Amino acid sequence: MGLNLGEALAALSRAFADFLIHAAAMVACGFVALVEFAALLVVTRGAGIHGPAAVLLLAALIVLAGALTLAAWERLLFRRKAAMLFAFAGRDAGLAGGAARVMFPDAASWSRSGRWLRQALYALRRAGEPADLPPGISGRVAETAFCRAILALAVSRGYRDQPQGLAEALALYWRHGVQTRRTAEHWLRFSATSQALLFAVLALANVLIFRHAGAPAAIGVALAVAVAWPLHRAFFAPLALAGVSAALLSETNGREPDAVLCRKITPLLAS
Repeated sequence: MGLNLGEALAALSRAFADFLIHAAAMVACGFVALVEFAALLVVTRGAGIHGPAAVLLLAALIVLAGALTLAAWERLLFRRKAAMLFAFAGRDAGLAGGAARVMFPDAASWSRSGRWLRQALYALRRAGEPADLPPGISGRVAETAFCRAILALAVSRGYRDQPQGLAEALALYWRHGVQTRRTAEHWLRFSATSQALLFAVLALANVLIFRHAGAPAAIGVALAVAVAWPLHRAFFAPLALAGVSAALLSETNGREPDAVLCRKITPLLAS
C-alpha cells in the first residue's frame, strides 16, 4: 500500500500515554452516542411521533447529535492531540504535554494553527507556486487532512514563534515534501478504508439486532454512523497522522527552507 507503517507505529509509541487517553476518551464518545440514541428514542415516543416520519427524524437526529458530540469532544481533547503531535516531532513524552500547553494555551490557538496551514496551502496552490503536487482531488484532500504534519515539522525544528516557524516548515514541505505527498495519499486511502470497514461492521450488526427486535433498520444504520466516527478518530486517525509526520520529518531532514518562499508564506499565516 506504500504505507510507512513501521515509522508510524514508532512515532505513535512515543506518544503512547497521550494516545491511550485520547483513544479512551473517543471510545467514551461512542458510548455517549448510544446514550443519546436512547434519550432521543424516549423523546420521540413520548411526543407521539410514529411511522416512517418518526424513523427518518430519529435517524437524522442520531447522526446530528453524534456529529455535534464528536466536535465538542475533539475541542476538549485538543491538548492531547497537540501533545501527541509534539511527541511525533521527537519531543520527550514527559515534556510534550507541557510544551504543547505553552504553544497552545487554549482550543482557539490550536484551531487557528490548523486554519492558517489550510489557508496557506490553498493560497500556494492558487498562486501556482512551483512544487511537485499530487494530481486530482485525493491529493488535495490528503494534503488538507494531514496538514498538521507540517506543524510537527515546525516543532521538531524548535520553533516557538508560530507564524515564522510554520512558514519555514511549510516552505520545507512545499519544496521538498514530494514523497510525503504520495505517502499522505496512501494514508488517506487507509483512513477512508478503515472508516468504511468500521461503519460496515457496525451497520451490519445493528441491522441484524434491530430487525430481530422488530425495529427499523435505518435507525441501526444511523447509529452505526454516529459510533463509527469517534472509533475511527480514536485509533486510525492518530496512526495516519503519525505516518505522514514521520515521512515529512525524514524527507526534510538536513534541508533548509527557501528564504524567498518563507517571506511569501509568512503573511498567509498571520491572518
